[in-house]
Amino acid sequence: MLFSVEPKTSIKDVFGRKAEFLEFIEKLENGRRLFVITGPRRIGKTTFLYATLNELYRTKKIPYLIIDSRKAASINMYNPSKVITSDLELLSRDRFSRIVSRIEGISVRGYGIRLKSKPEELTEALEDINEKHELAVIAFDEAQYLRFARNDFTLLLSWVYDTLQNIAVVLTGSQVGVLEKFLRFGDYSAPLYGRYHVRIKLPRFNPSESLEFLERGFAEYGIEVPTRELLSAVRTLDGVPGWLTHYGAYRIDGSSHWDAIDSVLEEASGYVESEFRELDELSPRYRAIMEIVATITSSQPTARRRDILNALSLREGRGIDSKDMRKYLRNLVDYGFLEHTGYGEYYIPDPVVKRVFQR
Repeated sequence: MLFSVEPKTSIKDVFGRKAEFLEFIEKLENGRRLFVITGPRRIGKTTFLYATLNELYRTKKIPYLIIDSRKAASINMYNPSKVITSDLELLSRDRFSRIVSRIEGISVRGYGIRLKSKPEELTEALEDINEKHELAVIAFDEAQYLRFARNDFTLLLSWVYDTLQNIAVVLTGSQVGVLEKFLRFGDYSAPLYGRYHVRIKLPRFNPSESLEFLERGFAEYGIEVPTRELLSAVRTLDGVPGWLTHYGAYRIDGSSHWDAIDSVLEEASGYVESEFRELDELSPRYRAIMEIVATITSSQPTARRRDILNALSLREGRGIDSKDMRKYLRNLVDYGFLEHTGYGEYYIPDPVVKRVFQR
């Protein structure tokens, strides 16, 4: 069902991603073993990942393991191994059952992931997987959170790539710039430099796709929704599948059009606050800049860097160094909260996030 709020487990239930699915399958069959899947927040990367790997297991019996990197990076620091092992056992669903109990070599200290005192246990577990299967897939969802590792996690990834020919690695990320800086494919001194990888980008739906998604979702429940309400939802929520799905779910559960919109915006507010916490801890200026850009772009498509700088200076009552402003804007782009047109102009790509900062 399109309006199911859980990650889809079958590619048949995933709307508008057939081309990306076929590309993944083709490249995997061609022997490619390192994949990077990116896209904005709530675009459906986790759903695509689960559905694709489930389909591979169902049709080709290719086992897989998915590791939630974000959860690993925020877990209780005092007893991480037990929780992570439990999650791995749940995710594996008896696939890799002999191996999972040994992957306790990943532990968390505060916000960091590190290898325990005997890191060879993790490498041995990976070697066992490599020996046991002709092909297995290990995926790290929201892999940018692995950058907190005390040991450079890309060293492990490069070792898997170079040594374990029967393991394919999939990395997903919504903070695309942060993920790129973590992986450093273009840095000749980095562990992953020169490793061939396949990039798959999941784009937003265009307006026609968004409208079709909503129409098909409501049709599955035998419900007719006025076209004007569907178009209003498309304009408000843009082409972000996560927000469209939740709008549909609220309507199915009995909410009116505007109540459903308000519920999605309220939900988005909490989600954005959670995602933005890391930047808030770095500087209150990040939030101020987002509010300024949201205000400026309420009446025009983009906000010029100079206008953002002037508005922030006026808000603080003092001058702001232009180098600092470039750093703030660059980080907001890296985290996926802003996009840059290339002409010193910026905008908030997700209309729901924009509304959160306009409140």
